[in-house]
Amino acid sequence: MANLRETDQMEHEIFDVVRDAEESILRAGRAWAKAVDDALPVKLPVFHQVVKGAFDFSEQVLAAQREFAQVMLKATRPVTKSAHSASAPPARRAA
Repeated sequence: MANLRETDQMEHEIFDVVRDAEESILRAGRAWAKAVDDALPVKLPVFHQVVKGAFDFSEQVLAAQREFAQVMLKATRPVTKSAHSASAPPARRAA
C-alpha cells in the first residue's frame, strides 16, 4: 500500500496531467471558436447555461456523496474503532 508521501506525489502527477490536457483542450476550443465565430448568425449563451448547470449539479452530487460517506463512517465507528484497537499493541497501565 502506498504511503502518504507516495500518494501525495501520485496525486500531484495526476493533477499535472489533467491540467496539461485541459490546457490543450482549451487552446483547441479557442481556435475552433475563433474559426466559426463569424459563421454563426447569433451568439449562443445557452452553452454557458448548460456548463453552469452541469457543474452545479455535479457539486450537489459530490456534496451528497460526502455527507453519505460521513454518515457511513459514523455508523461504522464501533466496528472500525474496535478493529483499529485490536490491531494496536495493548496500552501500558501506569503503576
